[in-house]
Amino acid sequence: MKSVFIYTLLTLASLYSGAQERSIKLDAKISAVQTAKKIDVATVTLFDNNVQVDSIVTQNGKCIFVLKENHRYKIEFSKTGYVSKYLVIETTDLPKKGKKKFKIKVEVVLFASRKGLKMDFLKLNPIGIAKYDSIYKKIKWDEEYTRSIEELIIHETLHYHKEKSEEKLK
Repeated sequence: MKSVFIYTLLTLASLYSGAQERSIKLDAKISAVQTAKKIDVATVTLFDNNVQVDSIVTQNGKCIFVLKENHRYKIEFSKTGYVSKYLVIETTDLPKKGKKKFKIKVEVVLFASRKGLKMDFLKLNPIGIAKYDSIYKKIKWDEEYTRSIEELIIHETLHYHKEKSEEKLK
């Protein structure tokens, strides 16, 4: 009788925990700024709280990761000869009730690394941050933050080209 009671409790506990689990799918595409075409072969590395948990080499410029709830992920995109970039996705603060499946889509655009092109800030700052937005009821990219990083990239690229132009005039 005691074992039936324990079995019932374990069954109820597993049903309850299963009901709480969320499916969070990251669907990423990688392309090159110079050609606007996808980069077939690139490395995508997944970190969970700064610990590497997965790494794949894409064969078609796309990758998919299934993320867990209540984690902070860093996803790094890299290819030899290109400037690496990374994203941060926070799967915390999801509502207790409601949606069970979330999908996050993103296209990451890499550009060629060039001597003198100063993009060190991309090693310290993600190009995008996504987290749950209670108004939209979904995991959403912080567009204002992304725009600020894009402005830094544009500023450094223009500075690089200005210096190259001045060198040619000398």
